[in-house]
Amino acid sequence: MQIQQLVYFMKIAELGSMNKAAAELLMTQPNLSRAMMNLEDELHIRIFTRNNKGVVLTEDGKQLYQYARTILNQMELIEGIASREATPILSIASYPMVSVSRLVSRVYNLHKGENIKIQLLERRLQQVIETVERGEAELGVLLYNSVQGKEVKHMLQYKNMEYNFLGTDTWYANVGPYSPLYDREEVSAEELLHYPVVRMPDDYFSNLTFYLAVGGVLLTEFKKVVYMSDNAAAINMLKYTDVFRFGSRINSGEFALHGIRTIPIKDCGVEISVAWIRRKKEILSPVAREFTQMLEAWVGEVLG
Repeated sequence: MQIQQLVYFMKIAELGSMNKAAAELLMTQPNLSRAMMNLEDELHIRIFTRNNKGVVLTEDGKQLYQYARTILNQMELIEGIASREATPILSIASYPMVSVSRLVSRVYNLHKGENIKIQLLERRLQQVIETVERGEAELGVLLYNSVQGKEVKHMLQYKNMEYNFLGTDTWYANVGPYSPLYDREEVSAEELLHYPVVRMPDDYFSNLTFYLAVGGVLLTEFKKVVYMSDNAAAINMLKYTDVFRFGSRINSGEFALHGIRTIPIKDCGVEISVAWIRRKKEILSPVAREFTQMLEAWVGEVLG
């Protein structure tokens, strides 16, 4: 098996078409098909199935895609070693947490003289896992509740991901100065029902929380919802309106800089876990290792 075969395979998988891939690779479709047949013969598996729209990956093909993405990522790192102008690269997928962006800023300041390249992708829980799986990010940062935990770990095992647990916390209410609850030292879930909650759009994992209770109130009872897909939008809603947000202590310091308070919820009863993930058996880049060390230290400091 040759690296070039994997390059061809990845292109076909991403485009879903043998003809489109051949055009982008500047080669004929028969030659590309022959290269894939040779790869299938060598591996003794079937990689693609064909339909009227193009090609789709088989289950073996999906597994090969994961491994091939890892191999090609490692090849890029190896080639970077030989570059005279080797540039540090930090690529992260994360559940939206303002503290993660602060840590990324710290990494940038440490390496700005080296023209570091940074990519921070804010995603929902499932998307974080899938983004790392596809090789679009080197590592991922997860924040999930106890109801989601079993399914999260099952998905990570299925997708051949390494799980690194950091700590547990509970939910608090994030409110801004326009909220009538702003000066409270504690709030009840019943009081929060009167105000809209800011949250990310639904995904597979959020649907698992149907029976999750916050301070004795089912999450489904919070009917007033404002959906925001990134931290900047959510922060502005919290600063200038009466909405609230369920959040962990780990972001409390950064929220405080925006005038947003993190208030305990009476008898909350929700357990939140923080973790980071990567593809198994893949060596992290030096700057990614540096980030994970910062992340572990930060979570340990905040959550004790």
